[in-house]
Amino acid sequence: MSNPDSTDLAAARIDAIRQAAEQGDAQAQFDLGHMTARGEGVTGDKAEGARWLRKAGEQGHVDAQFLLAGLYLMGDGVAQSAPEGVEWLDRAASQGHADAQYLLGLMREDGDGCDIDPTDAVRWYGQAANQDHAVAQYRLAQMKEHGVGCEINLTEAFKWYRRAALQDYPDAREDLLDLCRAHPDLPLPVSELLDGKGRS
Repeated sequence: MSNPDSTDLAAARIDAIRQAAEQGDAQAQFDLGHMTARGEGVTGDKAEGARWLRKAGEQGHVDAQFLLAGLYLMGDGVAQSAPEGVEWLDRAASQGHADAQYLLGLMREDGDGCDIDPTDAVRWYGQAANQDHAVAQYRLAQMKEHGVGCEINLTEAFKWYRRAALQDYPDAREDLLDLCRAHPDLPLPVSELLDGKGRS
C-alpha cells in the first residue's frame, strides 16, 4: 500500500511539471511527454506523449528529438513515417546526440528509410565515434578498411577498431587482430587489448 504523503508528493510533482510544460518549458515538456508515453506516474497515452515531445523537440530539446525520431520510425503513438523520423534524427544528430549520429549513419549506410549515402554515413559515424560511441567506432573502422563511402585508410581503420576494442566491443577485437595479421606493418596491440587499459 502506497504512503499517502508520497502519493501526494508525486501528484504535486506531476502537476508542477504539467504547469511548466503548458507554459512552454522545454524540459518539462520532455519530462511530461516521456512520462505520458511510458505511463509513468500518469495515464499512459503514446499519442499525447508524442505531442509533448514534439513541443519540446521544436524548441531544440535534443533528447525529445531523439525519442520522437524513434516514435516516427516505429509508428508508436504517431503515424509511421520514415522521412519524419529521419528529420528528427537529423535534428538531434546535428546537435551532437551520439546515438542519433550513429543511427543516422546506419540508416544512410543501409538505405533504411532514406536514400543510401555511404559518404554521409561515414560523416555521421565519425561524429559519433569521436564521442566514444563504440558501435559507431566499429562501423567507421569497417568503412575505412574497405573503402566504403571513403578511401581505404588502414591506419584509420586500425585506430577505430582499437578504440572500439578498448571499450570491450567484441567484434572490434576480432577484426582488429585480423587487420593486423593481414597487414604486418600495423602494430599488434595485444597486451592493451588483454588488460583493457588505455584509450587514445
